Amino acid sequence: MDILIYTIQACEIPTSQNEHSHYTCDDDGEVKCLPGWTGDLCDVPKCRSGCDPLQGYCNRPGECLCKLGYYGERCNKCIPLPGCQHGYCNVSFECICQEGWDGLFCSEPICSKTCHKERGYCRKPGECRCKVGWWGKNCEKCYPYPGCANGNCTRPWECNCKPGWGGMLCDEELNYCEKNPDTCKNGSKCLSLTKEDGKFRCLCREGTSGKNCELSTLTTTTTTTTVEPENDEEIEGGVTTEDLTVLEEQSISNQENNITQ
Repeated sequence: MDILIYTIQACEIPTSQNEHSHYTCDDDGEVKCLPGWTGDLCDVPKCRSGCDPLQGYCNRPGECLCKLGYYGERCNKCIPLPGCQHGYCNVSFECICQEGWDGLFCSEPICSKTCHKERGYCRKPGECRCKVGWWGKNCEKCYPYPGCANGNCTRPWECNCKPGWGGMLCDEELNYCEKNPDTCKNGSKCLSLTKEDGKFRCLCREGTSGKNCELSTLTTTTTTTTVEPENDEEIEGGVTTEDLTVLEEQSISNQENNITQ
C-alpha cells in the first residue's frame, strides 16, 4: 500500500527534478524502470548475467562484485585457506586435501603404507625414503659400523659380534680355549677373549684361585678326641690314664721339635 502510494507520488515529481531516480513515468502515470534497474521503486541494479546470487553483488547495472572469500567473473570460486598447498575448497577459507596429502595446509605427503613411521619419510605420496643409517624397501634394516666383519646391528653404526667373534670390528676369532683345552685347572670353565683382553679367562670353581684356577684353597682339619676313664684304672693293654697323659705330652714335644728343626 505504501509502495503504491510512493510510486504514484514519484510520478507527480518531474524526473528532471529527481536526479537519482532510475525510472520514467508513462502517460498513465505509472513508473517504468530504466534499463539495468528493477524493483518496485527501480532502485535495485541488475548485476552481470551469471553473477552468483549468494556470493556476488553489484552497485550498478552490469557489474559483479564478489563477497569476501570468493573470486572470479561470476564470483563462483572460493578462496582456500591461506597456505593451502595441495587442497581445495567448497566454501571460502577451507583446505580439503587432495588424495595422498595430509595436514592443516595439505603439505604433508602420505608415505607408502608399509614405510616405517620413524625410520622412513617421503617427499611425495606413496614413496618411502630412508633416513640416514637405514635402508631396505621399508627402511627396516640398519647399516652396521663400516668394516664390521662378523657382526650385525639393531641401530645404525653398531657392530654386535656373532658368537665366537670379538674385537671392535668382530674380525677376531675367539677360539683360544678350544685350541688350548687344558688351560684352566680343577674343572674350571675357560672363556675365550680377544688378545687385547688377555686371550682367555678362567671361571674358577669355589675353593680354587689363580689365573688358571691352579691353586686350591680347600684345607683338611683332623680332630683328635680323647676319652678319659672315670678313675686311674688300667686301660685295655695295661696302660693307665697317667701313662696316656705322658704319651700325649711326649707326642706334643716331638711335634714342636720337628717344627723347630
